[in-house]
Amino acid sequence: MKKLLLLLTCLYWNCQDGAAQSGIYKGIGTVVFEAGVPLSLIKGTSEAAKGTIDLESGKFRFDVPITSFRFLNSLMHERFNDKYMQSHRFQKATFTGQIIEKKPSGTNGETKVTAVGLLTIHGVSKKRTITGLITQDAGSNWQLASDFAVELEDHHIKVPQLSSGYGANTMQVSLQMPLKPVGSAVPQIADAKKLSLK
Repeated sequence: MKKLLLLLTCLYWNCQDGAAQSGIYKGIGTVVFEAGVPLSLIKGTSEAAKGTIDLESGKFRFDVPITSFRFLNSLMHERFNDKYMQSHRFQKATFTGQIIEKKPSGTNGETKVTAVGLLTIHGVSKKRTITGLITQDAGSNWQLASDFAVELEDHHIKVPQLSSGYGANTMQVSLQMPLKPVGSAVPQIADAKKLSLK
């Protein structure tokens, strides 16, 4: 009986160490998109974006529920979900893929990363290359930031007609996300700084 308890204890601690040192980071962040011009701007904000990055393999996944976007007024929110995004059918936007390149961006601990993957919006997947910045925040926590454009036609989204008479063909998207290591113990900072994402 004592041997069994000892074996179970060892297995438990080994599993805990493995989870902590897996190099997997997760976070919940903010996505903001803007379309149009200042006088007829369509702007949505979601604070429910979820992300996972494996620093060992470089694989990642980000997703945001479409209905989590908030607007200046309820009519804009209704039109966005029903008319343009059909969120009852296409509930999430996702970006999954692999980080293929990393290089220092400055002296403040920033690392520029280049990711290739499938961006799926409105049920339509498009291969994209998107760049971002990962900055060490506190301890072994990181901050991810990225700005990129999305062409609405690429995802078969009806182009909103603005009050100026022109259509908003492009969305400018901004992502801000804190990332924390998965597991009860903190991975070695020196290992995290290597950003061995290939």
